[in-house]
Amino acid sequence: MEGDGGGGGLREEAGEPRDARVVKELLRSMGLGEGEYEPRVVHQFLELAYRYVVDVLSDAQVYADHASKTAIDPDDVRLAIQSKVNFSFSQPPPREVLLELARRRNKIPLPKTIAPPGSIPLPPEQDTLISPNYQLLIPRKQPPQVEETEEDVSGSNVNPTLVPNSSQEQQTLQRVSFPLSSAAKRPR
Repeated sequence: MEGDGGGGGLREEAGEPRDARVVKELLRSMGLGEGEYEPRVVHQFLELAYRYVVDVLSDAQVYADHASKTAIDPDDVRLAIQSKVNFSFSQPPPREVLLELARRRNKIPLPKTIAPPGSIPLPPEQDTLISPNYQLLIPRKQPPQVEETEEDVSGSNVNPTLVPNSSQEQQTLQRVSFPLSSAAKRPR
């Protein structure tokens, strides 16, 4: 009766791994037919399950090694699963705690804005995200000057040499600001 598709048994399909059939049966039990999901969903579920099992068993191996055991026992696996549940899946705080936090936050009044009639009220300058908030100091070098030597004046040397003037080597700093906010308009 396994091949008839009824009664909750797994169907035998040629060349399909047992784990894939189990995932398809789980999807079917949730009310999803064969054509209602992409075939890649089965592979993604299998990869998730395999990764979870590998993580739990590797954690269990660490616990067994720490306890100086030669093999993993069910207590190590339980401990690994419990630690995975505690650190991977966190529960939101209770509703009462969230309501109390909201009540405390809402007791603080919003700041009064002084804006002329007909204009858009803006927050204070320190709270805006469109002002420049990242600065760089970029050294600006002066172009090297060409100095004529005594030989150039006499005509014995035809090619002038570039000799930087020590007084012109001083660099001036150029201040550049960049907005980091995504709200700032970007050129297209």
